[in-house]
Amino acid sequence: MSIQHPYFIQKENYTESRVAFAHEILQCDRDAGFYFTTPDYVLKSQHKLQDIDIAPDSHLSDWLKQARSQLNQVIQQGHPQAKILGGIPFSNAQDVNLMLMDEVKFYQKLLYTSSHREITASTIEQARFIPSGEHYQAQVAELVHKMQQGELNKAVLARILELELSDDIDISQLFYHLSQDNPEGYNYAVARDAAHEGWFVGASPELLVAKQGTQVWSKPVAGTLARDTDPIQDQHNAQQLLASAKDQHEHAVVIEMIADQLSPFCKKLHIPKQPSLIRTQRLWHLASRIEGELKNKDIHVFDLVEKLHPTPAICGQPTAVAKDLIEQLEPFNRELFAGTMGWADAQGNGEWSVTVRCARVQHNIARLFAGAGIVAASDPSAEHAETAAKFRTVLDGFGFSSEHIMGKVK
Repeated sequence: MSIQHPYFIQKENYTESRVAFAHEILQCDRDAGFYFTTPDYVLKSQHKLQDIDIAPDSHLSDWLKQARSQLNQVIQQGHPQAKILGGIPFSNAQDVNLMLMDEVKFYQKLLYTSSHREITASTIEQARFIPSGEHYQAQVAELVHKMQQGELNKAVLARILELELSDDIDISQLFYHLSQDNPEGYNYAVARDAAHEGWFVGASPELLVAKQGTQVWSKPVAGTLARDTDPIQDQHNAQQLLASAKDQHEHAVVIEMIADQLSPFCKKLHIPKQPSLIRTQRLWHLASRIEGELKNKDIHVFDLVEKLHPTPAICGQPTAVAKDLIEQLEPFNRELFAGTMGWADAQGNGEWSVTVRCARVQHNIARLFAGAGIVAASDPSAEHAETAAKFRTVLDGFGFSSEHIMGKVK
């Protein structure tokens, strides 16, 4: 089964422009906005109608029902093209960043007029890892022990790199660079109230789920190894990842869960027998493109999001056990990290990426998030190195190298 993206085939009236200049489209607004680039198209809106009202201590199913209900209300009030845009967090209701937005524009392609990189004039005043590298490796060792005792199969353990810069961060410049560096992935920037909350930005290689009519697809990513500047060593790293029993097992755990959750909705579901290698500027990944045909076109993309989120790729397996351990071990709030970012319309169509390689940015502070999938065969030092490699995606967006971080860590 081969699925083409719908929005420039079936519904060209949705398209504001088939080609657009990136420096114009990726200029983030001062107040509120949602920007979402995919391998096939770009979506943006700066016209917020209202936030989705989320009750404290509510859960994913409540958030999704409330979003659908409020969308129906604003459509009846005279906004027939309104859509749900924004981010769904890993677990906490207070971190939901969903908005009803109008004047949503789709573009088929972005043109970058120059490969020249405008490097930020800011310098790093301070940097800190939460937790420290030593503490993180001790946590990984604790999880590995639990897995070897049979308590769980996988858990994703994250940490933060917090940067304090000399000047306020230019969100448009950062998002432009992330999108330029990651054209085959999902780049996002969301702000409900930029003045008070800042922006959440990132560049993910992973698609949680997309739905158009009766077509559905997902592209889970699990299994990672850093790339190398030497082409021969880089290819060696790729083949090493593909041959890794540890990474193949980690990937299989994710695929099995997604297949189990999607199968009841589908009359056809194609799952590759083996994962493929995909690459970003900094990392090699194992990925599988899952494609299916739904039994009923009235199935809403949120019906699928509710079943799939969080996947073992960003939480673990069994989900409840992994989630409890994550909350015990991680000394910070994940916010939208390991959540999902995307859009949904009144017909139940939409596309939702997994929010990884990301940061919360406000004024001159950036909090970068990165996690590693821990299984029984994990090596603490290797998982620590994996998080360092994943931080590089957003650091590249700033134009910072590892040398910029060294000496600034407190």
